[in-house]
Amino acid sequence: MRGTVSGEGIVAVKPDPDHDIDLKHGIFDQTHATDLHTAFGKLATTGSKRLCVFFHGGLVSQQAGLETASKLIQGYTDAGAYPFFFIWKSDLLTVIQELLHPHQHDAGYVDAANRGVAEVTSRVAAILDLEASLKSAAKVRLRAPPMDLGSLAQFAHRYDTAWAKRPGGQLPVTPQQLEHFAEWLLTKKLTADPRFRFTPARLKGDKNPLARIIERLNSGHGHGLYTTVIEELFIAMGLAKHLGSKIWGQMKDDIDASFGADPNAGGVAFLKELAEAWRQNPSLKVTLVGHSAGAIYVQRFLDAFDVHFASQPDRQVEVITLAAAVSFARMHEGLAVLKRRVSKVRLFGLSGKRESGYWEVPGIYNKSLLYIVCSLCEADPEADKPLVGMQRYWGGNRPYDLPFITEVSEFLQPAGTNRTVWARSPAGAKPGFQSNAKHHGSGPKNDGFPVEALTHQSVCYALKNGL
Repeated sequence: MRGTVSGEGIVAVKPDPDHDIDLKHGIFDQTHATDLHTAFGKLATTGSKRLCVFFHGGLVSQQAGLETASKLIQGYTDAGAYPFFFIWKSDLLTVIQELLHPHQHDAGYVDAANRGVAEVTSRVAAILDLEASLKSAAKVRLRAPPMDLGSLAQFAHRYDTAWAKRPGGQLPVTPQQLEHFAEWLLTKKLTADPRFRFTPARLKGDKNPLARIIERLNSGHGHGLYTTVIEELFIAMGLAKHLGSKIWGQMKDDIDASFGADPNAGGVAFLKELAEAWRQNPSLKVTLVGHSAGAIYVQRFLDAFDVHFASQPDRQVEVITLAAAVSFARMHEGLAVLKRRVSKVRLFGLSGKRESGYWEVPGIYNKSLLYIVCSLCEADPEADKPLVGMQRYWGGNRPYDLPFITEVSEFLQPAGTNRTVWARSPAGAKPGFQSNAKHHGSGPKNDGFPVEALTHQSVCYALKNGL
């Protein structure tokens, strides 16, 4: 058995073979194909009419995944579903925090962040009619000693507010100013991690971080002044490339491996058991629930599902996403499969205000994990990869009025329907459409996806009554 939840968390972390599919790099680890076969046999004896498959995020450890499963299983079972949990233990959030966190104490990095913010605020002050105190503060910041990053974020926020009131505004910068900024960065000695530093090759041409910061703010791809500066410095240091290709990329490889040719691939084994379960009970309904990068797992599952059930074109599943870290581009690649194989869908996410309202990496990164994903993990040219689970990319406004986003949005939420829930949901929201999640992950007070009480109740309501 998995164990029980106490005040301190999980008593034992051993997976429950009746419900957990424990994988490492996509291959069975602490559970096996024989356990899965036995579990499907127990599904048949329960008489349950619904199968629920939960995919946790790609940034949690095995213990965190098991703890989440322990908090969800009773509610899913009480809703009449037989739940399975894919436990794929990548623990990338710990890695991300370990990579980013030390730089808040790196004097060279803090100085660079201060200079980047000062360069932009001086330009905002030059072209906008600001109150005298803001103009004066911007001028002083160029020469003042560096602030700690928490104070710097507060300082920058006042200029974000002013800049937001001038949609379409354009900040100026000259080639000479860009060159001077790059030369200045090369004098900064970064001590947090020797792998990541400023080099001429990383700063030349269109890689110049000041150029990229201003271009993103001018084009609408910025994440707020402070956050954009923090992101672009990490890109210029080579940290984002490491994070994206070696860490986020490995996570995606693990997902793909689950549906690969290895005889112990967990996803393949699950599809085989599902086919037999449907043969025995053709009316069995299936709901896939994906949290964060678990939504990428759901997308890949559906690709394999479409192939596996090619001779049964009527086979479909329902899908629920919680703060989905899957990109609109990736979902668009599989849009034809989604249209064939997904009967109903519901999306939960944080509102734009909540997404940008807390520090995912305290002391240095002041927005949610999905901001880190779209800027530092997905290798996007604008460091702003549109993710399905972020409200900022919905609505069809520039610069996100792109055909592939529109096509995915229209599938997920056709005109005249309501399939999205942005936390906090409005007072009086109907059952199944309620959420008060405040964080991307589990949150310090169980107020994040997917264990937050209203969100969990909504998912359970959907399992019991359908989407």
